[in-house]
Amino acid sequence: MMHALQAQFSDVDDLLREAAHGRLRNHGSIVIENSGRIGPLVELLAGAQQFPAEYASVSFEGSFALKAREAWATGQSFGGGYSDQAGVFPLPLENPVQTSDPVWEQWLLHAENIAKAKGFPIGLVASLVGALGEMQDNVYEHSGAASTGLVAYAVTDQSFEFVVADRGKGVLETLRQNPEHAHLEDAGEALCEAIRPGVSRFPAASGRGQGFVQLCRSMVTDRVELRFRSGDHALTLCPTDDPLSGHQQLSHTSALAGMTISAIWRADTP
Repeated sequence: MMHALQAQFSDVDDLLREAAHGRLRNHGSIVIENSGRIGPLVELLAGAQQFPAEYASVSFEGSFALKAREAWATGQSFGGGYSDQAGVFPLPLENPVQTSDPVWEQWLLHAENIAKAKGFPIGLVASLVGALGEMQDNVYEHSGAASTGLVAYAVTDQSFEFVVADRGKGVLETLRQNPEHAHLEDAGEALCEAIRPGVSRFPAASGRGQGFVQLCRSMVTDRVELRFRSGDHALTLCPTDDPLSGHQQLSHTSALAGMTISAIWRADTP
């Protein structure tokens, strides 16, 4: 029997929960339909890496997830061509910003240019691309597993979305390296702390830990949704006119290794 599910975060989490309990393969063939979002697809692919046997019967509608899975496995990027509107850049061992990797620079520039070509505000696009760069740098700074990292983007007539993911330590273990945050008990607490100014694995006096705040500030609008997922929690933010005081929703999820950050700007409010 074949089941069809849309690529929504809730459906992705249901699959991960079944996989964690060894039950996903018992549900038969599952087809993931296109929802217009790449964030859920990246989380799903991360789950498939975590439980490969359980996800063997899961297939995808459309080409993005298949290309993304191949890119993550081979380290070969896609989506930097003239007419491409979505792409994935698997992160190498060395930070491509520090090495001035021409492939990374061209890929990132294309993502920016295609969004501008769709008519999105130039300042907003620059902020989003800048935030994307900050988040990929965070993978090298904090994950402890940069080679598992992945950056993805997708542009439509109505939205600009990017995702930065890794399968490293996760936010809880990372923050616990700082004695100031050793008391944190779960990933939910850690995510709520991580978006506060000056919070990182380094002492507050170091002046580090501004990355998430800068991300929020660069996307202050009611047309943006930010999602941070690490361990067994996800934190969703809609910043509105204040980067840290807009709508926030913390939810308990199935445990997923590492950290995944999804950001989407919509031309029209949902």
